[in-house]
Amino acid sequence: MEPLIEENVKLKEAMNLMEKNIQRAQHERDLAESNTWDLEYQKGVLSEQLATTSEQLQGKSEQLATVSEWLTSVSEQLERKSKQVKSVFEQRKEQEAELGQLHQTINQLQEEKAKESGRADKLVEELKGEYFLVGIIVKAVSLFDGTL
Repeated sequence: MEPLIEENVKLKEAMNLMEKNIQRAQHERDLAESNTWDLEYQKGVLSEQLATTSEQLQGKSEQLATVSEWLTSVSEQLERKSKQVKSVFEQRKEQEAELGQLHQTINQLQEEKAKESGRADKLVEELKGEYFLVGIIVKAVSLFDGTL
């Protein structure tokens, strides 16, 4: 009977091993289900985060477009102001050149006035001498004519 006992022992060991394998398989299945649920939950959380981040990114993109438009407008204003300043600067340079020419003209006129004033003074002196002579001549002629 011993072979039967040995066979029964081997069968019990095989049964015990099968039960352990079944338990291990059930445990692995339960673990896989738990992991699946965790992954599904994480997928949902990540999907929500992705949607939120996408909305935030869209908002930032709209803000960036608005700021870009504003910067373009400011840049155009600065360009216009720059042109105005350049125009004013060029006008001022022209006015300074004209003012320089006017100063030269005034200096020339003052020099001519000084020369003419000197000539006029000489003429006055000459005329004084001539009037003096004319006065003497008139007196002399009058004396000769007896009109005086």
